[in-house]
Amino acid sequence: MGKAIMTWLMNRKLFVKIFVSICIVSFTGLFFLAAAYQQYTQRIFTASETDRVQRSINQAGLNLDNQLNRIVSNIFYFFYYTDMGAELLETKDREKAKAALAAFRLQYSSELDSALFIVRDESTGSEILLYDSGLDPVTGINYREQSWYKKFSSKQTTLWSEPTDQLMFYQDRSLHTIYLTLGKYDVGGKSGMLVVRLNGKMFSDAFRLLATENLSIELKDSAGRAVYTSFPEVPEAGRAHYLETNSQLGYSGFRVQAYISSAAIKNEVRKIQSVQPYVIVLILLITLLISFVLSYTLVRPIRKLVQLMKRVEMGDLDVRFTGKYSDEIGLLGRNFNKMLATLSDMIDTVYKVQSEKFQAEMKQKDATLLAMQNQINPHFLYNTLEVINCQAILNEVPSISRMSKALADFFRYPVDNKRAEVTLRIELSHVETYLQIQQERYPDIELDLDGLEPFYHYPIVKLTLQPIVENAFLYAFTGERDYYLKIYAEDCGSGAYAVYIEDNGQGMPEADMDELNKLLAAELEPKEQEAAAGIRRGIGLLNVHHRIRLRYGNGYGLHVEESMAGGVTVRIILPKEGDTDADISR
Repeated sequence: MGKAIMTWLMNRKLFVKIFVSICIVSFTGLFFLAAAYQQYTQRIFTASETDRVQRSINQAGLNLDNQLNRIVSNIFYFFYYTDMGAELLETKDREKAKAALAAFRLQYSSELDSALFIVRDESTGSEILLYDSGLDPVTGINYREQSWYKKFSSKQTTLWSEPTDQLMFYQDRSLHTIYLTLGKYDVGGKSGMLVVRLNGKMFSDAFRLLATENLSIELKDSAGRAVYTSFPEVPEAGRAHYLETNSQLGYSGFRVQAYISSAAIKNEVRKIQSVQPYVIVLILLITLLISFVLSYTLVRPIRKLVQLMKRVEMGDLDVRFTGKYSDEIGLLGRNFNKMLATLSDMIDTVYKVQSEKFQAEMKQKDATLLAMQNQINPHFLYNTLEVINCQAILNEVPSISRMSKALADFFRYPVDNKRAEVTLRIELSHVETYLQIQQERYPDIELDLDGLEPFYHYPIVKLTLQPIVENAFLYAFTGERDYYLKIYAEDCGSGAYAVYIEDNGQGMPEADMDELNKLLAAELEPKEQEAAAGIRRGIGLLNVHHRIRLRYGNGYGLHVEESMAGGVTVRIILPKEGDTDADISR
């Protein structure tokens, strides 16, 4: 029988072989997994539920312990580390003492029910009971019968009292709680005790979200007495039907005990097992689907390779096998591609020749454009300006001599210096040349370039300052009054410095200045910035700003603001380190 099945399977197509093999392996494993799952479900669920409850009570207990620690610390601070304990013991001013107790109680009103202080004169035996006026004593309560008073009478101090139902005031909200007591005995002939009643709701609130019908919580003190419980009234023997887990609180010494109903866990397990047959059927269907998809995925590249071979038989040499994996089928596909690559060398050669021809044409166009740009020979310009300078000297016209020499230096700076980045000293030298030319036309404008020496060695993009200075002469100095132009710098930290160009000219409308700063902050291309700038003074500034950001990044560039004299101040943020050897043609 087995041999006949194997013979039938081997005579089927590859897809059927793979599909049947995957199904047999998957179904076998699935049935074994279902049997093991049914056997261990209850154990796993019980362990999971116990671990969840343990983590929950650990966290809830930690929160409660921290809250109790904070309360006790505040009580110790109030009683021992301030003068209040001594003042309460002296009781010279009862109203002040009551006010202090009232302030302390109201400060922790959500955690404390009441607070009182009892003082005894050891020489006379007289006692004074102090509490704030906001508390109303319950009629008929004899405080001398309460446990805290007995501790006081025997001059014992126990911070945590035993759980009790005793109360003294109508404002004591909780039925079952714990007292915190601090005492001072035989101090100046007097003894006193501070008694603070905790609000028992604090304990129930700590476990309110955990305690359910199937999970009961008990909080016990260090002596094992119940402080809080949500456990139902059941005989001790009935607790055998509950799973117990414990958490010990580090500061208060309290212990949290959680009881998980075993019946509830069994009910949950039965619910899970009731849907198990449906889950198995669903998994079988999914397994069949996955087996089909997997079988198809394994067979598809082989079918694709067969189809490509048929296209090659028809003369199509451009086909290629695109395999994602490096298995045997992928290796077969790569060898198939290598065979076709040998036949396609001629096509690749032609493509390379055409590409090289296109690149040659582009270089020719670039060379033509460069030739057009360099039609004016800079040396011819320098020689002409030198002749003018010599003639001015011979004819004793020093102003023309200075202008021609300054103009020659001005045009020589961008041509002779091939670097894209220079030091601030070199850039300022070029600006001073430009200002010499402009002073022939505007001799009354005051220029201030002092205090820049400490920044001379820092880098700056070439031709940064001169266009901004030129903007000032074009748009700022238009009226008939005294003007000044000031260039100064300041340190901006370990990595940057700032250069300021300030004028007292006509200024710029606030709306235009805001629009220009928005364009400076935006990350646009130069052409997009110029198209967006509707401001006369904006295009040159945007060009300088773009060159700075192109070289140093978005953290640097220009910002425009109003100067103290009503003109315009342009701030240029630059790095302290650059690459001054870089060629300007980059």
